[in-house]
Amino acid sequence: MGTVKKSSKLVRESVITQSNPDLSDNMKQSNDKNSRYCTRCTRALKACLCDYIVPVDNHTPLYILQHPNEVAHPKGTAALLAASLQQCEIHVGEDFSRDEWLSGLLADPSRRCYLLWPDEDAISLTDLRQQRESESSDSAAVAFILLDGTWRKAYRMLQSNPALAHLPRIGIGAIAGQYAIRKKPFPDALSTIEAGYHLLSRWEGRPEHYAPLLTLFNRLNTQWQDFAEGRRA
Repeated sequence: MGTVKKSSKLVRESVITQSNPDLSDNMKQSNDKNSRYCTRCTRALKACLCDYIVPVDNHTPLYILQHPNEVAHPKGTAALLAASLQQCEIHVGEDFSRDEWLSGLLADPSRRCYLLWPDEDAISLTDLRQQRESESSDSAAVAFILLDGTWRKAYRMLQSNPALAHLPRIGIGAIAGQYAIRKKPFPDALSTIEAGYHLLSRWEGRPEHYAPLLTLFNRLNTQWQDFAEGRRA
């Protein structure tokens, strides 16, 4: 089950709240009586989406670096993605340059990390697969890193972390996002859970296996749209 960790530079209360979710193995137990939020999906208890979370076994590990502003955002999707995937970690912060976990991850010879960042330097998943097939001596397992935040915040995170900026970048092409409940900077902008779905399903060639992620995302969209319509009524 996915986990949430904090950057050493991010100091928050230890009480489980929406801004400090618990994605441990015990996260589906009874919620804290002093909290109004679910300790698993991090949403308000009256809007809990846990019944729609389906465990998905991903062969390729996913590491999400989440900007602090996104942690408590009611329309965020990173926690839902982490709660669904078996190999997924969320690390909260802005500057990870001194975090030992990231240094250790990037220095691990058994794992090769790629950053999902669509720019002119990014290569496609097809090119990455061909590249690895041609490098038969490279036995390192692939891992993906994804930044969770607005485009402006994510760019600042990238610039604040030289180790991330120097990682090889991958792109998933132009995909029309369905993030109907949140303003998008451009049509191809995706939510974090959409990005995770397209990235993993295309890399592993298992779109049906990862379909529960989109079902969960669609439920989130519907929930917010129903709420908005109810307020207008």
